[in-house]
Amino acid sequence: MSQCWGMSNIPDLTNKIAIVTGGNVGLGFQSCVALAKAGCRVVMACRDEHKGRQAIASIKDKRVSYNIEVISLDLTSMESIQHFVTLFNARYSHLNILLNNAGVVNLSELQRTSDGYEMHFATNHLGHFSLTGLLLPLIINTPQSRVVTVSSGGHKFGEIMLDDIHWRRRPYHRIKSYGDSKLANLLFSFQLQRYFEQHKIDALSLAAHPGLTGTERQQSIGVGGKLSKWLASPVEKGVLPQLRACCDPSALGGEYYGPRFSICGKPVKATPDDKALSEPMAQALWDYSSELTEVFYQFEQGG
Repeated sequence: MSQCWGMSNIPDLTNKIAIVTGGNVGLGFQSCVALAKAGCRVVMACRDEHKGRQAIASIKDKRVSYNIEVISLDLTSMESIQHFVTLFNARYSHLNILLNNAGVVNLSELQRTSDGYEMHFATNHLGHFSLTGLLLPLIINTPQSRVVTVSSGGHKFGEIMLDDIHWRRRPYHRIKSYGDSKLANLLFSFQLQRYFEQHKIDALSLAAHPGLTGTERQQSIGVGGKLSKWLASPVEKGVLPQLRACCDPSALGGEYYGPRFSICGKPVKATPDDKALSEPMAQALWDYSSELTEVFYQFEQGG
């Protein structure tokens, strides 16, 4: 597998359709631009449609026609997720790439959604679990479709305690709470690939992490804090692992991409913590997530 994969390696994506959650800022925005530049029609999914349109208008390279549209999506609201899926289904008949990129990072204080769920876990995991499940019919019916879920090296600090995943008994710890959600992202991604293989579905589930990247969130409240201002890769490089997972023809289902030197470097296949490879934990998390969201995946559609 090439160690020198870059923007120039993105193949022609004409006639492809992608969804990028959190697409108006940071890694999500750079993903939208890179995919659209390769000819892909991109749906930028973000909470604020106005901010999404402002992001599109900010693209400086006017020589390229970027086919990007905005549909609002609040990953903490099942009503919003269902509304997004309804609109997308009404406009599109296939889905080639679902990039589960959006996330909240190391919230200094414990925050909960309107349903009472811890914010990291609800946004980073449950929202994407629900979105992917509701889009599953399109994913199944699109040959060689891909679901790419963005995790973090912070998953190594995570622990899936399903009896207190929402931090109702434990003293809140922002790094561990964020780590829980990022570990959940990997467990979900790997389990989704197992289901694809089990049901012989022509789709791939992959994961990626950006290392230490100079996004506004990482520089202000991320794991790196002030350190990221000195060591972080620019967003244009930090985005490469998830783009490789999205469109490298040689990528395989179940792979996890990250910077070669963990926090920086060319995008290569990464090694997750052993916790992320636990099938029993992945299944337990999957069952718990289905019960909590009432989203039950119907894989038999692919049979």
